[in-house]
Amino acid sequence: MSKNLKTYRMPGSEKTLKAPMFVYRRRLELIEELLEELLCFSTAGNIILVEGQRDMASLRELGIKGRIELVTRHPLAEICEKVAATEKEVVILTDWDRRGVILENKLSDNLEHYGVKIKHQLRKRILSLVQKDIKDVESLYSHVVKLRQIADPKYQFDDTNDNVFT
Repeated sequence: MSKNLKTYRMPGSEKTLKAPMFVYRRRLELIEELLEELLCFSTAGNIILVEGQRDMASLRELGIKGRIELVTRHPLAEICEKVAATEKEVVILTDWDRRGVILENKLSDNLEHYGVKIKHQLRKRILSLVQKDIKDVESLYSHVVKLRQIADPKYQFDDTNDNVFT
């Protein structure tokens, strides 16, 4: 380990952190605010577009109950026509790897052609908070659980009933 790299110990644990505890707590707080915003967006009847089943499962585990559509099961034109027919707003949550960014750009272009309003800012804010730590939407749930364990060591992970918004 480099002498310039400063690490911090977790209270009551042998684990070391790369940043002070308040950084993890603040990041968790911001992520939970974004997830709350995403929940409100989806419960208002708007649509979240994801790449795969695991992405959908991760969002469901985080308490997102609204409409989540898979974009890799059908041709893009068909998906865009279907979404445009609903006249709802959309958030595109594809992975932030090269393939996910290409898919997001294609979806954006096609949906904008149909006049669908896309909430680009929500995706950008999520990426800005998690992009250095995880590479895809499916890892979002486990990342939030990990941050909660760091921010509050008394937090107990319970896979059967765990919800970020409880």
